[in-house]
Amino acid sequence: MPEMPEVQGLVDFLGGRAAGHAVTRVSVGEIAALKTFDPPHTALHGATISGAARHGKFIDLTLGDDLHLVFHLAKAGWLRCPRR
Repeated sequence: MPEMPEVQGLVDFLGGRAAGHAVTRVSVGEIAALKTFDPPHTALHGATISGAARHGKFIDLTLGDDLHLVFHLAKAGWLRCPRR
């Protein structure tokens, strides 16, 4: 499990590099990972990332005005982003 400085480093990286980019694909690795589903995960498709924040060890990506993708890296501790 990543420690707090590693999570903050990822938030800083995402805030600087991901902001302004649109979500092009969303896939759910395991349905048990979804704790809420309103709006459905398909609402993320096409949304533009406007910022990143940290709440403890949770990462919060702001998408548009009122949509947030909040996730925890858990034991795996990775996030896959395509290179441009």
